[in-house]
Amino acid sequence: MKTPGLYGLVLAGGRSSRMGQDKGLIQYYSKPHREYLFDLLDKFCDNVFTSCRSEQEIVSSLNPIYDKFDFESPLNGIISSMEQHPDRSWLSVAVDMPFVGEDVLQFLITNRDKARVATCFYDSEGKLPEPLLTIWESSAFYLLKNFVLNGGFSPREFIAVNDCTILTYPDSKVHINVNTPEDLKSVRAQKL
Repeated sequence: MKTPGLYGLVLAGGRSSRMGQDKGLIQYYSKPHREYLFDLLDKFCDNVFTSCRSEQEIVSSLNPIYDKFDFESPLNGIISSMEQHPDRSWLSVAVDMPFVGEDVLQFLITNRDKARVATCFYDSEGKLPEPLLTIWESSAFYLLKNFVLNGGFSPREFIAVNDCTILTYPDSKVHINVNTPEDLKSVRAQKL
């Protein structure tokens, strides 16, 4: 199932301020979610890394890549990772997405458009791109750097203004992000 030349990236560098605890340590499937996603990506990718801030304590087995730039956005982690391996394409998954499973990743990989700079999904409402569950082609690297240098920081905005493929997944639940204790309570009430 591994895709040659594709690296995986668990986006775990957020501050989790609304949650009040590190979202990567929340357990949905009997282990911290950043570990669950790391293992999930390992089924599809040549190598897997965890994007994080320098003050986070990430075990070496999760291959931490620390944010290199002075701005707060998931793009910091994506660009920092691409800078280390600019010849690779990256499959990123946000650590606060509990409904991402093998079927979702397989769908994304199967429908990947390598001629575009990224392939992602529409959000749960089918209107905007969900930029944190995305395959970023290596061709996106310099475009992303220029986007940030010109004041951009939103991955959704980057996708909106660049040549990207946006897919619709049949189950909109996969796009749910858990950002607050209320979100967590709601998700735990659902069947995972």
